[in-house]
Amino acid sequence: MYTNLTQAQIDKVQIDSGLIYANYGETTEELIAPTRGGGEFSVKPTVRDIEHDSKRGKEKGLQVVESIEASLKVTTIGASQDTIAMALLDSTTSGEALVNGAVGVIPSAKYLANVTMFAKLVDGTYKKITLYNALHEGAFTLGAKPKAEGEIALEFNAHFDPLNTSTLLYKVEDITAFPETSL
Repeated sequence: MYTNLTQAQIDKVQIDSGLIYANYGETTEELIAPTRGGGEFSVKPTVRDIEHDSKRGKEKGLQVVESIEASLKVTTIGASQDTIAMALLDSTTSGEALVNGAVGVIPSAKYLANVTMFAKLVDGTYKKITLYNALHEGAFTLGAKPKAEGEIALEFNAHFDPLNTSTLLYKVEDITAFPETSL
């Protein structure tokens, strides 16, 4: 079956790979580049169904959102010390080198203020997707291979602030033009 699209639907098709920043708008703003494969934003709610006798299945009004997880995945081929420090959860700086840190509670300083992705649409506008209190919690791998570039897979998870229950986990905005940055 075929149907006509509207121009408004065509205009909002997301194209290209997007640009991804760590600490966008902060004095420590950094473009995570170069990337390979673009970026991927996802939100995963955990929903609990309220059980009762004679329940026929999922019921409107009888579900509770228990938690929300938001993440942004990106693969970079840039191997700067700053990028590697984002990927090494337990790292500390010793002079010019990154070394393993201690095991225990993750210091607040390891969390990025935000990770922001700008994704261009057909009509020239952008989706601005921001994760707050972002942290890469996964493994770090950097392979040095002949005739290939080393890739660093980053998956930033957003975190609520337990000291301020009004803080956001993520924000998705429509913006009309790509903003000037401090870079």
